[in-house]
Amino acid sequence: MIVTAIYGTEHVGSTVHLARMAIETLQPDEVHEFFLPRDFHHMCTGCNACFFASVPCCAPAHVQITPILDAIDQADVLILASPVYVYHVTGAMKSFLDHFGCRWMLHRPSPSMFTKRALLLTTAAGGGMRRTLQDLQDSMNFWGVGRVVRLGRAVHALTWDSVSPATRSRLKRDVQKACRRLRVDRPVKPRLYVRLMFGFFRRLLPHMNTATDLQYWEVQGWFSGHKPW
Repeated sequence: MIVTAIYGTEHVGSTVHLARMAIETLQPDEVHEFFLPRDFHHMCTGCNACFFASVPCCAPAHVQITPILDAIDQADVLILASPVYVYHVTGAMKSFLDHFGCRWMLHRPSPSMFTKRALLLTTAAGGGMRRTLQDLQDSMNFWGVGRVVRLGRAVHALTWDSVSPATRSRLKRDVQKACRRLRVDRPVKPRLYVRLMFGFFRRLLPHMNTATDLQYWEVQGWFSGHKPW
């Protein structure tokens, strides 16, 4: 099993520790970790190149994004972890996800996404977990990720060192439970939401999208009834 973890911060705080608890629980054969913005700091300028050119993702940020994109495509489990910043994901995580619009289901989704698992994690000293997790969930939905598990917890502390032992034990139990819900021991059947979205966009695409998107769907055979799962 391969796990790719993408952190919305360079700070190794509560959220990163939560993700590493998950990695320890999953016991993967291979792990790829990326810290934002250290490993990806390009800002989307809205040039639209990704929508109109036959490239996997952002051409201007090709050098930075290719290693992360390869790790995402190779992974069996994706971990997206962002602390709460003013009730949402960090700016670095939002900027990173902005670069994957061309991979949304209504454009050119990767077929491998439909049989992947994703674990979405966040922590906060107080509140904001629901909105932060929804920021991450939106991308997972439109990437077509087959199974998604969310976990957000308040740690009532600003640093990991100040998180109480009792809270750390509770977090570890919660992470282990979340990992069990990923069901890594069985094949992924895409969620009903993903299957419905796929069917909706298959009907909608011929009326609205670029030639690049339409050609992509034709090559995949999706207009002919083939499904990516």
